[in-house]
Amino acid sequence: MRLCKECRKTPWPYLMVTFISMFAAFTTWLTLDSAGVAPEVNQWWTAGVALVVAGMLIGYMITCMRRHCRHDHHPPEPSSTSAGTRHGLSA
Repeated sequence: MRLCKECRKTPWPYLMVTFISMFAAFTTWLTLDSAGVAPEVNQWWTAGVALVVAGMLIGYMITCMRRHCRHDHHPPEPSSTSAGTRHGLSA
């Protein structure tokens, strides 16, 4: 299933991913800088953390948006269990 146009163009989830990954990168930079790590190493680790966090959050975000999209207007799928057969009773 693909994302619909409304979900794909919504900017808020992408802004939240950017904010969270920047926060993780900043705390990584701050920790490594206070530990006395060389600036070049610090920059590489900070960029790596930002990319990893952003990649994981984008994957999670797209999965959730696909699962919870209400813009397709498809009828809900019928459930495999009905009220009578849920407890082993047949109609």
